[in-house]
Amino acid sequence: MGRVLSSLPIGEKVGIAYSGGLDTCTAIAWMKEKGAMPYAYTADLGQYDEDNLEDIPERAKTYGAEHARLIDCRLQLVKEGFAALMCSAFHIRSAGRTYFNTTPLGRAVTGTMLVNAMREDGVNIWGDGSTYKGNDIERFYRYALMANAEV
Repeated sequence: MGRVLSSLPIGEKVGIAYSGGLDTCTAIAWMKEKGAMPYAYTADLGQYDEDNLEDIPERAKTYGAEHARLIDCRLQLVKEGFAALMCSAFHIRSAGRTYFNTTPLGRAVTGTMLVNAMREDGVNIWGDGSTYKGNDIERFYRYALMANAEV
């Protein structure tokens, strides 16, 4: 079973969900400076707000990532989305309006697909890159354990 580390593992591979934003760029640089070997994984969920997702892994390397990959998660997100639609799991009502709550599916797909990619690269330590403003750390950790119980 996985466990939560209380300190950064020096000289070991640490995988991080890397968005290319300030927080994850800083996390990569900090891990490298402290002696860890950061591996960056970026999820392609079909984001419309990114001009060129293919450039993001190279950005991670400029901040100190030993290795960086773009993981195509689009098909898995579509599969999970259809499954959720078939059981009406998306229909949320708030303030009298119905909307599709897709964020939980994106987190599940991101967490499992990135940890699967990490396992392919021999990375068993996960640093999700979130800033602990919400419950993303817990979500990513639980999904990570589903994909690799040793993470």
